[in-house]
Amino acid sequence: MKAASWVAASVFIAGLAVLAGLYLEQNTRVTGVEFTGNYFTAEETLGETIQSPVGMLADSVNYREIFRSLKSLPYVENVNLSMGIRGKLSFEIEERSPLALLTEGSKRVYIAEGGIKLPVIPEKTEDVPILYGFPAEPLTDTLKSKEYKQVEAFLTETRKNEFGWASISEIAWSNREGVTALSHENGVKLVFGENNFSEKLQNWQAFYREIITKDGIHSFQNVDFRFSNQIVTRKS
Repeated sequence: MKAASWVAASVFIAGLAVLAGLYLEQNTRVTGVEFTGNYFTAEETLGETIQSPVGMLADSVNYREIFRSLKSLPYVENVNLSMGIRGKLSFEIEERSPLALLTEGSKRVYIAEGGIKLPVIPEKTEDVPILYGFPAEPLTDTLKSKEYKQVEAFLTETRKNEFGWASISEIAWSNREGVTALSHENGVKLVFGENNFSEKLQNWQAFYREIITKDGIHSFQNVDFRFSNQIVTRKS
């Protein structure tokens, strides 16, 4: 057989294989469901949230509705689907990650990117800063104010900064000072204001390394990073 004929035959065979695979998948009956990637959301909760497709033909399942149901759960951000050769549907769950623990009186909720509130699950706590100054209820409300967006920008940058994440314990918003925080060590008030948080966190790290390690953190009450090329401090 000539080379051109071999190529044509190969393409034809490959096409048949693809069509056979599609036919097999569409005519496969769903034999089971499994969930992976979930931590905060219990597998029982995921299973109870959807209408079970077990026993249905794969091409008869309303996947759009299943995805909608799963993504209605607070922690579920995204869902990916694959199907095993024996008909088992595997849902890979991508969950939201808490940025802070929002506290309002006795009420506590986690906050994720986008101002989304997440319920606290006692046996699955996260080591994140405590946040004050915003309403914890209702859980279904998303924080969208410009003040919160400043705080979230600060939290996002802090999580990227290993020193910042380890050294800051509490965060709040002040209409006069912008984003403020307490150091994890000795509770020193740190004033970060608005915007340029990456630079300000670097300044905090440099100040700690060059000044606090020499004078001791107990020597300071306030450290203000709002001003360009200047750090304003108040001594104890």
